[in-house]
Formats: sequence, C-alpha cells, structure tokens
Amino acid sequence: MDLPKNEFVFSRFPCGCDGCWKQNRLPIEKRYKEPRKDCVLWPMMEIKDKTGKGTGKGHNDWRVGRFEKDNQSDERQYHAIMADTLEEMTARQVKQIVRGNFGAYFVAASKKKRKRGDENLPYYIVKWTEAPWQASVDMETYVGNERYTVEKGRWYCTGTWLEKLPGARNWFTMTEGDWRTLVDLSKVAVANLRLLPRSEANQMRSGTRRTTIEVANERGAWRMADSDHAFLVEESQSREANEFDVKIADEVLEEEAAKINPNSWAKKPEPMKEDPQNRERKKSRAKKEHLLQQTGPAGWKKKSSPKKKSKPSPKKRKSESSAPPGRRAKRTRKRGGN
Repeated sequence: MDLPKNEFVFSRFPCGCDGCWKQNRLPIEKRYKEPRKDCVLWPMMEIKDKTGKGTGKGHNDWRVGRFEKDNQSDERQYHAIMADTLEEMTARQVKQIVRGNFGAYFVAASKKKRKRGDENLPYYIVKWTEAPWQASVDMETYVGNERYTVEKGRWYCTGTWLEKLPGARNWFTMTEGDWRTLVDLSKVAVANLRLLPRSEANQMRSGTRRTTIEVANERGAWRMADSDHAFLVEESQSREANEFDVKIADEVLEEEAAKINPNSWAKKPEPMKEDPQNRERKKSRAKKEHLLQQTGPAGWKKKSSPKKKSKPSPKKRKSESSAPPGRRAKRTRKRGGN
C-alpha cells in the first residue's frame, strides 16, 4: 500500500500483544487493511450493529490520516523555523566534536557522488583531524588538492574519510592515502560516533573475503553498531523530507532582525503628558478631602470639649487664709450646751 506524502497510517488504540505483533509482521498490503481480530482487546473493540452482531470492524483498526494545509499558516515562516532548528542542531554538534573521534554526516541524494565506499549509503564517516572553526567571510579554501567554497557564518571541520569494507556488514576502514575532506557541520548527524575497532573480541564474521581481510590488516577496521546504522538511514530520510529554501529563510530572518531595535533599552521613556481635566479633578478632590478633615462630614457637628475647673494657685490660697497686718482675726463662737 503506497501512501501519498500527505497521508499517514494510525491507530486510536495501539497495542503490543502477540496478535497485534503478528499482524504488524504481515506485508503492508494486508497489515493495514485487515481488522485486528487477534488483538486481546478485540472483544470490546469490535464495532457492533443495532442488533448486537459484529460488523467485522473494530475501533482499534488501522486508519489512514491526511495532512491538510492550514490556510492561516505562513509558509515563509516554516522555512525560517527550519533554518533556526538546523542552526541550533549545528551548534550542538560543534560542541561534541573531538579531534581523533569519528563522525557521520549526510550526503544529499541529488548531489551524491561518492568516490570511495558504498554508493548506496546516504552518509559518510570521517575521523576528525582538527577543531571546528567558523568562517568569518565568504571565501575559497583548499584541503589537499581539493578546493572548497565556504560561506560566512557556517561551521566547518576537516576530517579523514573512511570507506566501507566490501562484503563486511557495517565495517569501515581508512581510505587509501588518508583522503582528507572539509565537512559542512550543518550536515553532521552524529558528531561523536562510536566505532568498535577490530580485536579478538570483535572479529569479522567467518567467510569474509580474503581481500577484505587484507585491507583490514593494512588500514585498520572499525565496526558500527546496527542501531547506529539504522538511525543514520532514518535520520537522512527525515532531513530530506524536511528540506527548506535557504533564500526564503534568510529573507524572513533579515526582516525580523530589522524590526528589533537593540538599543531600545538605552532610551529613556518619555514623560507621560497629563490631561488638564484630570489635573483639575485631582485638585478638587484634594480640596474636598482637606475640608472634610477640618469640618467633618455634612450634618456632623464637632462636640466642644468640657471646661475644666481651674484650681486656685497655692499663693492665692495662702493670701486668703492669712489676715492683714494690724488686725485681729475674728473668732467664731462655738455653739454648744453648757
């Protein structure tokens, strides 16, 4: 079953039981068309009619989905987003490169012209021979007798090519004469690829051709893990499916950069102009509050504080009790019984 690029196969209730695993190993023509009757969830996933009889279809069957274009999306922004993503991935790869380690980078299918190794592989393997560097200007440079054109802002690194050993699965050896190359790091898939060297514990399978073993003895041999090979093949397909237009991406990024003012933080904000009417309202409100503090609210009278009786001073009390000079003080006669 061949699907167009905008369609995909999905299941609402994926399952990993023995029945589903068995169906997933069927040819593609049968895998997604037949109902999943062998699934352990089939008794409750089977779709039934009004009478309660099974229809032969299930809620967990494989279905075909379709991607539809969003009219509200901006296609130019897509190219800019992909360019930003690739830039971040490249920056991460740059930090992982170590001189003497191995790396793998992709070769575009349309421009693939391999001079060494298996032409069916979508990637090259190199051994890094120096630290990565970033081009400051557009220029041409040479690595050996090969001429390369570098672009300003891109990251590059030199390395020695490895080639595939014929007849040995995922085994690689150094190219004859240690063929060096310049790698554009935006195409790197794995910056620190682990290759196991040939040893007593890691031998090529029995029955390998004698010429292959002779090359391995002369130049050395390293084996890549099957999982790493599968990842590189799958990742190369993903990169090809998510290609973008570099020119459109650069135009969008330049437009966005022009909108940003890097010196905006240095400018002092202009003072806000106050509305004259608002100023008058504030003045009248302040005046009312001042009057309320003095007189109080309407209808409220301020109680007068009670007057305190003043006590006579000690001097005055003494003058009243003492008689003037030259006069006798009057004696009061007590009334009482004889």
